[in-house]
Amino acid sequence: MKIWMLCLWLLCCGANAQAQQRLILTTEEYPPYNMSDPQGRVTGVATDIVRSLLDSAGIEYEITVYPWARAIAMARTQVNTCVFSMSRTPEREELYRWIGPLVSNDWTLFARSGASRPSHLEEVQNMRIGSYQGDAIVSYLQARGYIVEAAPSDDANPRKLLAGRIDYWATGRLIGQYRLKQQGISNIEAVLNFNRTEMYLACHRQLPEETVRQLNSQLQALHQKGVIKSIYARFGYTL
Repeated sequence: MKIWMLCLWLLCCGANAQAQQRLILTTEEYPPYNMSDPQGRVTGVATDIVRSLLDSAGIEYEITVYPWARAIAMARTQVNTCVFSMSRTPEREELYRWIGPLVSNDWTLFARSGASRPSHLEEVQNMRIGSYQGDAIVSYLQARGYIVEAAPSDDANPRKLLAGRIDYWATGRLIGQYRLKQQGISNIEAVLNFNRTEMYLACHRQLPEETVRQLNSQLQALHQKGVIKSIYARFGYTL
């Protein structure tokens, strides 16, 4: 009886240890950093960096696309879950364990072609700025007193801008350019870079500190080997 119970306990421990090795990764449609290809596989600059990182570390994982608000909530509340690409802000610092930075992201104002081009963010203080729910840009602007209209998805903002429902659209520079190309819109342009952030793989607080250190060290090794630079090049960008 005791031997049977010991074997069962060892099997359970082994199963639990194996389960803890597998990470659930959540992300959003945020091209060119994270996006689904025509076959439904998640790809993009940041996604391919994450894949290379976890593959080189020997960690099993699965990646699923969700609405951004749900993706970040899952990584905050579910063990063995991480979200990317997450801007590391003071408000989020204590909510996750951080691996990165994976990529940098210029926050940019886009406007209709021919509209005024502000030299400083303060010049649009009383203008309507479009962003989307859960994006760090929203809290950044609102904390500074700006008027932000947060759509459910960033995809809606170019059309809102053209329709005059917002005065400016705030998003990542590469993301904005990608969305305009995908939607076939040529009369919207970037007018002001107002902040630069670095985006990370943000994991549940119970992810072991040893694993965090291992992944951060492995990421630096990928930089040194030129792997990160080659991933950028595959998508037509320079590091």
